[in-house]
Amino acid sequence: MLKYTLIPEGYFSEEAAASQLAQVVILEKSEPVKSLELPCYKAVLVYAGDDAAARCIADMLSAAAALDRYNKVVVHLGGDAVDIVVAAGERLLLCNSFPARDEVTAQYYLFAALKQFQINPELTRVHFFGEAGEGIKGDLFRHFASVEVL
Repeated sequence: MLKYTLIPEGYFSEEAAASQLAQVVILEKSEPVKSLELPCYKAVLVYAGDDAAARCIADMLSAAAALDRYNKVVVHLGGDAVDIVVAAGERLLLCNSFPARDEVTAQYYLFAALKQFQINPELTRVHFFGEAGEGIKGDLFRHFASVEVL
């Protein structure tokens, strides 16, 4: 699973990136730390791990910022994790990855995230970033206003 954090532009420095990331995840000494700018949220994604996974997180954040709804929920199911982005208006509330080897676990984390921010699923549209199985889409249709694939 990708190790990452978001840092506001004003607090980011390339020299301190590794120590900033090490405050929230356990880093191996040999792990290179990289960063991607996220102008849509005036932040920098600092990460260690797969560049493609980091680009996926960055693209999810950009997709969420571009949505025209107030409550924005973007979900990506990949391998052994679920990535979830939740925003309200222009304010990013959550960008996190959770271990989820099956769809039921992914749904648990999605509902927990929405409950944390008191977002009503019945009034919310879920956007899947990338592939989503018919099973999980069908399950979520029962709880959400709509389920779409970006």
